[in-house]
Amino acid sequence: MRNVEDGFLFETDFGITYAIRFTDDSGYIPESSFVGTLFSFSITPIAGQVKQKDPRVEQTVIKAILLTFEALPTAVINYVCSLDDDQEVVRSRLFHRWYLKAGTNHFVKFDQTDTESRIFTSVIFSKNHPAEEEIRRRFDRTFDK
Repeated sequence: MRNVEDGFLFETDFGITYAIRFTDDSGYIPESSFVGTLFSFSITPIAGQVKQKDPRVEQTVIKAILLTFEALPTAVINYVCSLDDDQEVVRSRLFHRWYLKAGTNHFVKFDQTDTESRIFTSVIFSKNHPAEEEIRRRFDRTFDK
C-alpha cells in the first residue's frame, strides 16, 4: 500500500489495483465545528478485472482507515454505498463488518438507510470525538432533507 494525495493505492495478489480515497467533504456542512476533518471514503478498482474475492482487500482497507485516524484523530469519515450492480446492501454489510474488525472500542458509527431510495450510508469517527453530538445531529439532519 502506498500513499497518494487523497488516500492510498494498493495491488492485490490477483493483479487488481485499488484506490482508497478520502475526499474532502467540508463543503457539505461548512458551518460545522468539524469542517476541516469530514471526508468521504471510497474504494475503487482502477486497474485489472475483479474476478474473485481477495481477503487481503479487507485487511488493507481496515489498515488504511486506521492510518487515517492515526494521522487525523478528529477525522469524520462518511461512506455512501454505491448503487452499481444493485449491490448497495452487500456493500453496507461489508462496511459494517470492516467497522467491527477495525474496533468498536475505538470508533463510533452511525448508519442511515432509505430502502426506497436505496441509500445506505454511514459515518464513522473516534470515540470521545469532541463534536460527537453535533456529528450525529448534522448527519441525521442532512439525511432527512
